[in-house]
Order: sequence, then C-alpha cells, then structure tokens
Amino acid sequence: MSANLRKPMIKTSTALALLLLSSNQVTAAQILFQGSPTESTVATVSRNEPNMIKVDKHKITRIYGAEGLFTVTPEEETGVAWLKPLTDKPLMSIFITDETGQHFKLLLKVEDIPAETIIVKGKNEPVRDAYSQKNEPRNEELLAAILALYDGEGDKKTEVIPLWKGTKFELVRVLELQGIRGEAYVLTNTSDKEIVADERELYRDGVQAIAIEKPILSAGESTQVFVITEIE
Repeated sequence: MSANLRKPMIKTSTALALLLLSSNQVTAAQILFQGSPTESTVATVSRNEPNMIKVDKHKITRIYGAEGLFTVTPEEETGVAWLKPLTDKPLMSIFITDETGQHFKLLLKVEDIPAETIIVKGKNEPVRDAYSQKNEPRNEELLAAILALYDGEGDKKTEVIPLWKGTKFELVRVLELQGIRGEAYVLTNTSDKEIVADERELYRDGVQAIAIEKPILSAGESTQVFVITEIE
C-alpha cells in the first residue's frame, strides 16, 4: 500500500506527546526528534481515527507498507499525510520516501486512543521551526520551555503531588521564564495494570501546555511529564 506525497522524512527515536492550549484551541502532537538513521522511529497512532503525519519543514513523497494494514490520504499542498490503520495488530511498520529517494522506517504502535498528530523534527534544528510559521509565537515559546525541561534545565525539586490512584506523581524540576513557569514531573505507574495518561486530564487553570514523554505505562514504568503555566 502506498501514497504519493512530496518531500523528506527525518528518522527519529525520541517522542513527546504534547498538548498546547492557546487561543481556545487545543493541539495534541507527538514530537519526534532525530536519532540515528539506523534506528526505527517509534510512534503511537489511533486505531479508529485518521492520524496526521508531518515532517518539519519538508513534504513527504510516499508512504507505503503491507497491503491492507492502513489507508493514507495525502495533502499535496501541505505535504502532510493522514494515516488510518485497518488492522487489529498492535504494531505495524510503514516506510516513507522523500523526493531525493531516501527511505525511512516508522514503527507504529496502534492503540485505542484519540487521533494523533506526529511531527518529525531534526534534533539539532531550531525550536521555532517545529511548527509552521503561521503558528502563534506564544506556542513557540511554550514548546521551547518544554524542550528546555526535556534537556534537563531548571531548578531541582522533590515534591510528591497527589494524582490518580495507582500512580506516583513527583515534581522534580522547575523552570521560570518570562511570563511562563515550566514544571517537570516523573509519573510512575504503581499499580499492577497498564495505564494510559491523557494530557487533558492534567489540565488546571492557567496551564498553557502539557507534554507526556510516554503516555502508555505498564506496571512499574515511569515517564516524564512537563506542564507549562502562565504567570504574571
């Protein structure tokens, strides 16, 4: 199965599930950062809804994989692709070709979750290029704060925050910038069952962005969570 689109896909190995809240609009995305070209990129997609795949600053030319596993609807003008799984399998591989003939592999985890947006971004590229130039400047500031926390910036903290039953939610770092406060947490699944962390359930007054490194946690697993709030 294949779909002809336009331009290149960058291979990545690290992802963040991101929720941006701005101007009464909510945009959820997995941001994938470039890793070794020999590694597969891993991302999570919705089983029942179309998922948008976008390459930062580039257009995809083709997506192909095993026949009957998914459908692809291309947008020629924007270069993004809408992918919808047709399989009950928990994993599937797709291959992406750019206009120069390079091939990249994406390993997709298929879950019963809402539609996902997957943005592929080179790890060393400027943060401001992760979204379109049409994106609000405020969103770029929020994304920059999340990436700073992801890179380990901020003052160390140790404070356990009550959250959901069967979890431990610990504040580990705080970063204050002009007009915004970034908080890094570690979320641990202390139950004996798999849990799915939804960014929207972490929303509170003043929150502008939420990012979860790994939304699906098996028993005993932990992940980083980043919360950005607006301050005066």
